[in-house]
Amino acid sequence: MEHLKEASDFKNFDPEWYMHNLIASDEAADNMRCDFDVLHKFFNEYNVCGKRLLDVGTGPTIHTVISASSHVDEIFLSDYTPQNLQYLEKWHKGEISQPAKVIDYVLSLEGGTRTASEVESEIRKKVQGILPIDVTSAQPLGNFNGDTQFDIIVSSYCIETAAFTVEEYRKCLVNISSLLKKGGYLILFVCLNGDSYQMGDYRYRALSITKDEIQSTVHKAGFDIKVNFEIEGGDVDAQYLSFDSYYYMLATK
Repeated sequence: MEHLKEASDFKNFDPEWYMHNLIASDEAADNMRCDFDVLHKFFNEYNVCGKRLLDVGTGPTIHTVISASSHVDEIFLSDYTPQNLQYLEKWHKGEISQPAKVIDYVLSLEGGTRTASEVESEIRKKVQGILPIDVTSAQPLGNFNGDTQFDIIVSSYCIETAAFTVEEYRKCLVNISSLLKKGGYLILFVCLNGDSYQMGDYRYRALSITKDEIQSTVHKAGFDIKVNFEIEGGDVDAQYLSFDSYYYMLATK
């Protein structure tokens, strides 16, 4: 990634590049199967369910809420960048579709006869808001005038791109925790041991954090870890990311 331009902010974050290279390509879709396996396991084997779910740092993709959609009544998507929010709004209006192969894989885990288009339509109906969020703020949802308490919060590879020290990471978790009901579930996916990632022609900074640091930080932020494990990254990861492994966690507040 030495040839890339250094990004100082997210104004050049390209949703189309993200979707094409990290979600929609055959290699990326295969690479994401581990994430889908984990989400399926959390929601189905550990009975994670509730009325309202908030996905923190959704990006332009809904893949983190596919498994969740059968276990919640309302879904709220959120992101920091205006361009990702605009992309999600277009998807919500039906102007853009998510890659069918991604949804098809989740459906293969669940069984049944639903099609990708049917599931995508069902998720659109459950999405009740697409919200700007800043995890570094004590009020992450800003002036949102709706109910800011959720039963489930999912955050996938987000916080380490907003915090650049372990203490900043802890503060972000505390901020997110303010949105979660007592006893609620936190599902956290983290890239470990790396400090940058590629988006288009740009190299973005990220926090290099270890498994032990994550576990300690989550406890300090007021969560009890129920399930956690680490998996090595693959070839697609090595092409665009400096991280060496993924960490998956289910915790309760």
